[in-house]
Amino acid sequence: MDERSLLRIAKHLKDEAAQQRVKRNIQRGRNEVTVTIGRAARLFGFSESQLRDWEKMGLIKPLRPKDGATTKHTTGQRQYSFSELDKLAIIRELLDEARMTPGSIPPNIDELWNTIALLPSGTNGQFMDEQPEQDDRTRQHEEFINRRITIAYRDTLGWRYYASRVLWLSLLLIYEDVPGFYAGLILPAYDSGESLAGINTMHIQDVGEALVGWLGQTRSFFTFLTSSPTFEYPSDYSMQPLCPPELQKRLPASIANRTQLVIQREEVQRIHHNEKAIRIVQRLLEPLYEDRENWHLYMGEGMRDIVSPDMDFTPKLVDAVLTWLVNIVIHLGGKKPDGQDRWKDCCLLLPNDTRLPLQQRSLVVRAKSQHARHTIGVTTVMPERYSASLCLRAYQSRNSIYRRELSREDTSTYSEIEGTIRSNIAVPIGAETGQPLGVLYITSNDTEAFPAEDQSILRIIAKIVEELLHTYKLRHQITEKLTDILEDPGSSDPFFKTFLSENDFLDDLEKLLADVQMDVECDKKGESACNHEEQIKEISFIAIDVDSSVQETVANSFGDQTVHNLNKALGVRIRDLLPALFSNHLNCKLYHIYGGVYYLLLRGFSLAKTKNNAERLRKALEGSIAVKQSELPGGTLMLPGMSVHLGVTWYSYEKLVDFFDPSYMRSVVDVRSTLYHSLDFALKMGTDTKGNIVYAWDSVTSTYVPHQSGGGTT
Repeated sequence: MDERSLLRIAKHLKDEAAQQRVKRNIQRGRNEVTVTIGRAARLFGFSESQLRDWEKMGLIKPLRPKDGATTKHTTGQRQYSFSELDKLAIIRELLDEARMTPGSIPPNIDELWNTIALLPSGTNGQFMDEQPEQDDRTRQHEEFINRRITIAYRDTLGWRYYASRVLWLSLLLIYEDVPGFYAGLILPAYDSGESLAGINTMHIQDVGEALVGWLGQTRSFFTFLTSSPTFEYPSDYSMQPLCPPELQKRLPASIANRTQLVIQREEVQRIHHNEKAIRIVQRLLEPLYEDRENWHLYMGEGMRDIVSPDMDFTPKLVDAVLTWLVNIVIHLGGKKPDGQDRWKDCCLLLPNDTRLPLQQRSLVVRAKSQHARHTIGVTTVMPERYSASLCLRAYQSRNSIYRRELSREDTSTYSEIEGTIRSNIAVPIGAETGQPLGVLYITSNDTEAFPAEDQSILRIIAKIVEELLHTYKLRHQITEKLTDILEDPGSSDPFFKTFLSENDFLDDLEKLLADVQMDVECDKKGESACNHEEQIKEISFIAIDVDSSVQETVANSFGDQTVHNLNKALGVRIRDLLPALFSNHLNCKLYHIYGGVYYLLLRGFSLAKTKNNAERLRKALEGSIAVKQSELPGGTLMLPGMSVHLGVTWYSYEKLVDFFDPSYMRSVVDVRSTLYHSLDFALKMGTDTKGNIVYAWDSVTSTYVPHQSGGGTT
């Protein structure tokens, strides 16, 4: 050990503040008695790979207890004693505050610390200058925020996300899901050497520590770690091995053979003992078993942080969960006899601009496995340049594209980066449920590296990625223009934000009727008419709606979003036509009610004028209409055969006064409802007729009849 390093260490540890920090960390560790590698890493903010490296260096020496009642098998679950936890506390201080490297720290650092800190023997870890026990209990729960979120995001989030999703999908592969019933998978952490085949739900606690994936009655899925699984009513459930003994003889040996399936007793017949499904489930679960040393870090006591993964897709920014998933793809590919990975690289490619048509979208690498040489946010597959790309073809065709063997003459899209590969595969993400979201691309140095079983594994991983990408997209949508809620809490659809709403229509109608009621009250008292902004003479309404046959045709041909765009285009056309059709258009107010329904409120128009204006408006709305689909060039769709129907109602001032006759005892809200529903009824008659027509109130017959144009002026 370098003498200068020892002097530097001694000088740093003599500092009183440094000693207090180390003592607090030591006390935190000792309160844990002995802990696993995962818990030790979380206590001091290290990664488990760091602890394993330091063990190889001889810097720390954890215990390696034996598995079960015998001492034949080492579990690999490293346990850290008081002295080793003390070392970790000192190492944490030297790395963070003294800016030292692990290689410059001596293996006997604890002895040097004891000399400097004057820690007497036989004190069982209590310091002479120690603070009261209550203060230490408070301090042991304190963690730096940045370290806590780093551990939660970098070290645990990917595993937790994969574990919960793969347990859920694995269960559904082997069990016929029935709403209202329970089912679950139990993954025992250790094999005591005794067969689990004979264990039933009455003795389920004998499996010991286990990871549980549980499907509830509401289809909610729960993933948790338990020291000993038990049931309140064991007789309600049936338990059996994931892989029955007769299949274990035919399938390759797997650590996942210890997995137990638990379902409600009456649902036993819903288990599928499909050999192919069981083999795929075993492979998906094997990474969880292989990392069981860290179950306490990922799912153990104290892991109560709620982490909502998200991604802003900033170029070159690494996403922890997606990176974890592409790395697990390489892990799931397995090893060759020489210990090398069967699969070389895995990349996730996503479209750079989803506003473009599918065939024009370029794909950009957004996540890559550990040894892949592509650059996140930079490596791009462009359709105009790489039309033969497997990724583009998988994305556009919505099918997996697999090249079993690549000859020397064959070159991949980025052969200078990928090197010599012998087979590759591109798997679309989300193609089963709609437009693909992206592509998983995997390469191998071997030919025929992706047989059918491997392709099934990759499809399941693609589903896990699909859910994550949908989550990211929804989180972005939810937070867009969030502050608009404060300014306009009643308007949810920004597409129609420039139009007055149904709420505005009812409010305006209520104010108008309130003025009439005020006049009635003044008249009863023998007073002159009350002052209003404008004296009410007569009011009329025109309701407009797109014929249902038009909407159905557009929806079937182009989808619901185009219908939404059509309804907006209709409102824009009506608004643009008002100055041309209505000479007194300032007394007209347009409201978007819902879908393709619009209301016009007109003041000072006679019934005859209102009918004629409605007919002129109907004719002006006939024919083709341009529907804006996007802001991109060529994003406008011309729809022919536009057809609407209209409803017209009209009320003189005297009729409005009659509504407030004292003998009726009607409120403003009551009258408003009458006017509103009468207009809705007139519009519905046009809907029932299914024609390009105007239904209007007829004062002679006192009913609604089709209106025939008779000329007239506005």
